[in-house]
Amino acid sequence: MSLSEKALESRSQPLLLVVMGVSGTGKSTLANEFARQSGFIYLDADSLHSENAIEQMSRGIPLTDGQRGPWIQRIYRQLCEYQAQNKSCILAYSGLKQQHRKVIFSAYRDRAGVLLHGEQGLIIERLAKRSDHFMSPQLLGSQIAEMEPFDQQVPLLKLDLAGSVEQLLLQMLSFTASLENSQPCPSNSTE
Repeated sequence: MSLSEKALESRSQPLLLVVMGVSGTGKSTLANEFARQSGFIYLDADSLHSENAIEQMSRGIPLTDGQRGPWIQRIYRQLCEYQAQNKSCILAYSGLKQQHRKVIFSAYRDRAGVLLHGEQGLIIERLAKRSDHFMSPQLLGSQIAEMEPFDQQVPLLKLDLAGSVEQLLLQMLSFTASLENSQPCPSNSTE
């Protein structure tokens, strides 16, 4: 067990770590692997979409803010449950809208974000290889257009998705371990 993993285990408060980015950036893969190595509970926001929303997105039709509202509330309620159980959680979630991110992050006292970003061509290539996901590659453009800027309310680590999963995990473990002793601060960035 590494020093970073030991630091995560000894946290005094549960932590919410939200891995964000548009479809195809590798949020689920990275978050799932982080959970496996750290002992955090893994939650994929996509698993809380309604059947109607999944059907609509699979046809390449983006959701409206009104349609996203109930989904955001389901995610929030699940996170509140984990917080009440004193469990750290890593959430894979697109994080397109500031107002929705505020709701999600408000479920935990200790929280941080990880933003996966990279070349659009690489994302398109990854989307073309996916066969097991409902999200239509046609929605990438609308997701990129809808991604709102991040404020400095929550510590944020920016990661280039071109790195290997192992490289990204090491950066995430180091970032997360450093949060135990830090106060809320402006965005951190490793690009």
